[in-house]
Amino acid sequence: MRIGVYCNPQKDPDGRVEAIIYETAAKNGVSAEKYDGARQYDFVVTVGGDGTILRVVKDCVKSDTPILGVNRGTLGFLTEIEPDEADDAFKKLLAREYMLERRALIDVTVADKHYYALNDAVIRRSGGGRMITMSVRVNDAVIDKFTCDGYIASTPTGSTAYSLSAGGSVIGPNTPVIALTPINPHTLHTRPIVVGSFENIAMTYTGESGAALDIDGVCVEELPNGATVGVTGWDRSALFVRFNKRSFYSRLLTKLNARSE
Repeated sequence: MRIGVYCNPQKDPDGRVEAIIYETAAKNGVSAEKYDGARQYDFVVTVGGDGTILRVVKDCVKSDTPILGVNRGTLGFLTEIEPDEADDAFKKLLAREYMLERRALIDVTVADKHYYALNDAVIRRSGGGRMITMSVRVNDAVIDKFTCDGYIASTPTGSTAYSLSAGGSVIGPNTPVIALTPINPHTLHTRPIVVGSFENIAMTYTGESGAALDIDGVCVEELPNGATVGVTGWDRSALFVRFNKRSFYSRLLTKLNARSE
């Protein structure tokens, strides 16, 4: 078995957890090397939080490589183990005592470019500008026009991220939907909307205050006036290693309680 190890140096600045992963892998006869997105692995092990996973997930999706997240973040909705559980985790991987959980991604298009998001696509104001004006269509039907700080199209996985902070609903990970959540809309009637995962969503920015498109928290495009960002489901999904049958809702309760403490 060969694994690729991706470590976030900001979450493991002294390299202690990364060293544990390599030492434990060697102890269990597992070949481990620094992650290279161009290579094929049996598993990819990430050291960090959910943001760390977002940095490798798109390559892993393309090769159908499962991800095992070692938590060094704050909440870690997607991570599975703590550093001191690494030895037990490798033994279970070798014995095939694990499950694979699938998480859907969305396909985001703008100006003939495709991006793929595990969490969300966000149109937001940029450069400290004023609120932006938006229109949103689903299958060519206008569902709203408004002024706001931004707009989020999220997967069920992303429903516990930015969308949740903006007032969106938490969505079970196996629910085939896309959540549409406005950010600070300057109106009382605009509300979050949930649509089918393979409906065609078009988010159009109008105005001259400046806007940008973020994919999983990374700015990928500055948007000119009239730019339309298309969103629909992608027929590929990320695979995450799970060792127990603890439900998403039990995990959610634990994580949200930890956030409030």
